[in-house]
Amino acid sequence: MTSGEWDSAPDQDVSGEGISSDDVSSDAVSGDDVLTDDVLVVDEAVVPEVTPSPDAVLPVWEPTGNADVDGALDPLHALADTDVTQHVGVFEEVESALRATLNGLVAEDEASG
Repeated sequence: MTSGEWDSAPDQDVSGEGISSDDVSSDAVSGDDVLTDDVLVVDEAVVPEVTPSPDAVLPVWEPTGNADVDGALDPLHALADTDVTQHVGVFEEVESALRATLNGLVAEDEASG
């Protein structure tokens, strides 16, 4: 199995021991078409006890001193105010701007070298 693939019938759990049908709660399995290997049983949900103070959250980034890099990172400031579905687009924009800046620095270094 490679990264990103779902193993619908794992042979062993993470401890290396086999998983038997006795390990799965019968309350969680219903219907004739459901196999015990396809069911994930969660005993309890983990809920944070306290919400961190906004003052305790670190800034997204600190200025680097390079105007091109700092300009490329500026869109990261808006992430907290945007819907998470838009974050990928922002990250792609930042990555593209940083790559262009890096490529420009490499070209300058090769020209002067």
